[in-house]
Amino acid sequence: MSRSDAEPPAGSLAESGDDTPEDDGDLWGRARASSSPGHAINAGLPEEMPRWLYHIGKRSAALPALARRGARSGRATQVDWEKTVRRWARQGHSDARFAWERAPKGPGRLVVLWDVSGSMAQYVAWYFPWLYRLALRFKEVRIFGFGTELEELTSHLQSSYRAAVKGLYAETSLWGSGTAIGQTFEQWNQRYGDRLLGTYTTIVVISDGWDVGDPERLDAELRQMALRSRRIIWINPLMVTAGFEPRTRALKVARRYTSEMTAGATPRDLIRLGWQLGLG
Repeated sequence: MSRSDAEPPAGSLAESGDDTPEDDGDLWGRARASSSPGHAINAGLPEEMPRWLYHIGKRSAALPALARRGARSGRATQVDWEKTVRRWARQGHSDARFAWERAPKGPGRLVVLWDVSGSMAQYVAWYFPWLYRLALRFKEVRIFGFGTELEELTSHLQSSYRAAVKGLYAETSLWGSGTAIGQTFEQWNQRYGDRLLGTYTTIVVISDGWDVGDPERLDAELRQMALRSRRIIWINPLMVTAGFEPRTRALKVARRYTSEMTAGATPRDLIRLGWQLGLG
């Protein structure tokens, strides 16, 4: 596996920080999350899908081999990662014992809300191929890009890889915009909530949490999503930063409603998430 296949692109995930305290004087954070409009892009996305992404939808050698050493009852079970990680945290180390839960009949519906604003620009090339692979593997997937506005990207991602890249370049004006998470989540709930939310819907949010919007508005919209879905998983690339704490207003709100927060900063992380979402 080449370096480009195994690691995030230039502008490494580990090089960014999110340790600025949340207060009314947080001008630096608000500048990063400005309300500026987006623009089209014509370069930057990988020209080929990284080879490691072909493991999405397969039981990779590393994760399942480890899981098989844990005790489980019955065939229709899967690892409950939330309970497992909590137990590991209590005992101070990880081991090969897992908490198990009964799996749903299928992966259900997947909704991805992908922050492509200016503060997330350096991570677009990292998450885009992963989302493309998910769109190919999930029967029921809907993928939306957001900044200060919301746009569905699903149809682009369900074509050939090169056509997907070309389509996003040609038709999307979200890239590099500001960030208004509560506002765009409100748009999503109003347009799609009744059709797409349900007990077998998993929502994946990809965002660093920088936001100029009203945190109370975000709270109301996330509460709706949490009450009407199976779970919300939040991917934040800044979590790999040493000493990271979720200090922005948006991330403090998100902690109340998410079942998991993760960086998704390595191929292993993203393969695990694909498996956890039901593609194993």
